Amino acid sequence: MNVVVTHLSLNFLGGEERLCLSFIEALKLSNHKVTLFTIEGTDWASADRFFGGFVRPDMEIFQKSLMIRHNLLKTSTLALTYAKYITGLIKLQREYDLVINTYGDMVNSIADVAYVHFPMRATMDYSQIPAFSSPVRWAMYCRIYDLVTSILDRVNPSFLLTNSKFTQKIVREYLKRESLVLHPPVNARLYANKTVKSENLVITVSKFTPKRCLYRIPLIAKNTQNAKFVIVGGADEYSTRTIADLRKVSKECGVENRVVLMLNIQRSRLVELLTRAKVYLHVMPSEHFGISIIEAMAAGCVPIVHRSGGPWVDTLDQNQGKYGFSYTTIGEAALLIDNVMSDEKLRMEVSGAAQKRSFEYDESMFRKNMQIIVDKLASNDG
Repeated sequence: MNVVVTHLSLNFLGGEERLCLSFIEALKLSNHKVTLFTIEGTDWASADRFFGGFVRPDMEIFQKSLMIRHNLLKTSTLALTYAKYITGLIKLQREYDLVINTYGDMVNSIADVAYVHFPMRATMDYSQIPAFSSPVRWAMYCRIYDLVTSILDRVNPSFLLTNSKFTQKIVREYLKRESLVLHPPVNARLYANKTVKSENLVITVSKFTPKRCLYRIPLIAKNTQNAKFVIVGGADEYSTRTIADLRKVSKECGVENRVVLMLNIQRSRLVELLTRAKVYLHVMPSEHFGISIIEAMAAGCVPIVHRSGGPWVDTLDQNQGKYGFSYTTIGEAALLIDNVMSDEKLRMEVSGAAQKRSFEYDESMFRKNMQIIVDKLASNDG
């Protein structure tokens, strides 16, 4: 089958971009011919350094003249990008057997399949405004977006996929549509190891953006006994303020020597850090899914997550203490970290259960479930 996978841009180097690459790999392993459509060309060297090895598409189509990543502060850039993406989807429908849009947050119609990470209509209510915008500007964008998508939804709605049961509920509430949960894949075997964890190391993997609420980590660190915290993630021109605020709060809390920031490190270095850490701390409320949490669990970390979103509903199955722990306050998070660090029997027990749980999200399951969906769509067309 001749399939095109569409995404705004892979150069943002986030979870959405990793998922797009996972779709490409799974489709090619199932012997489909795969084309990638984006607005701007992919910096494959940067993607390889950040994500590690992956399978490239057979062909790539992009708008060479429109470099969006560094110009998102301009309203004109956003409007033109949106128009170009919609136009591209319409054209691709006539040229390919199957169109899979992995940027369904922006457009969840026209393509045969749209993967919705989190509905744009819900971002204001859940305080998940992108780093390149402001609340006032984003509210304006959302009103325009609602008008356009309400028309597109009536013309040609896509078959919707989403990342978690939590997001599925949000999709139903805000888009008034049903969706099928297809969890993002994790190469669990890459992280699984027998390393003895002797350090009281707490790790967080996150992009350095305001909606990630990383300022909470120094506050939690201040209330723990002797743990060292490492925050690892991608940083770009939109991360400057978040990084400055993090360093400021760390200094004010007196934990600047216990909270370390590591920016844009290679995947091999991340794997090594995860295998050393005892605890994985996630501080973003209403996280959609949290692929880094699954990776940490595969590496034997005990996850401690905010009691909301996909991490709590899907990953921990709303079961406190079985696959990990959840919290609602700074003090509760600090106490849980200290308890795990001081009780080796508890840590080993939960770590083992978490690692076993992580294999339920292994990439082999993703490929299997995705192929079932593709086959069903192909048979319906036939």
